[in-house]
Amino acid sequence: MFARKEEKEMAALVLRGGEFIATEALSASTLSGLMSIARRRPLVINGLELHHEDLAKLAEEVQLTGQPVWPSMSDKLQACP
Repeated sequence: MFARKEEKEMAALVLRGGEFIATEALSASTLSGLMSIARRRPLVINGLELHHEDLAKLAEEVQLTGQPVWPSMSDKLQACP
């Protein structure tokens, strides 16, 4: 028996116990949604507390490189190849 396409695909972002777990690099549209949520309070993504401004910097990096990004502890944003 074949699994439906939706069942085979994993979500890019999973909410677990008040923390978002990114299972893949974050796209511009995902970051846009997270920025809306982060206007009210910081979000925890993969153990990092990110504010609206942090997410805006990530979104800017996505627009500059055209590649999704992983939230990173380093000052340098990491674009995915």
